[in-house]
Amino acid sequence: MRKIVRTIMMAVILSPLVGCKRENKEKDRTGADEMFSRITTLTSNYISKLAAASDSAEWASLCHEFEDSLDKINFAYPPDTDLLLTEGQNDTIQNMLQQYIMDRDIRIHEIMHPVVSVDSILSDSLVENAVTESVNQADASRSHGN
Repeated sequence: MRKIVRTIMMAVILSPLVGCKRENKEKDRTGADEMFSRITTLTSNYISKLAAASDSAEWASLCHEFEDSLDKINFAYPPDTDLLLTEGQNDTIQNMLQQYIMDRDIRIHEIMHPVVSVDSILSDSLVENAVTESVNQADASRSHGN
């Protein structure tokens, strides 16, 4: 009988210690690195494809394909995978997306207004502000989960 009481007492005393297991604070970044690689590859491919777009219908189709493909990549990974990206990876993605947006806007302008020089577009502060604003809006909507 005493042995049973001792066993029960030891189990009661040691049970809180079972919950004190050390957790691994190192997170697995494999998914984040893979996500980064897929996003950068996709973005660079679509920057090239936009440069070759021959008309506005092809341009619009490429823009929709890019957005859909980017969404598919983001939803292919568990929530908060993007939070595991390094600062350098985030900066690279942001710079590539800014380049995509600028190239997209320049290309549609070339298609719609073939007479206007591209250099005048690049120096136009309204275009620069529009590109910056669209990137900021995209960042804000993504950070709110939209």
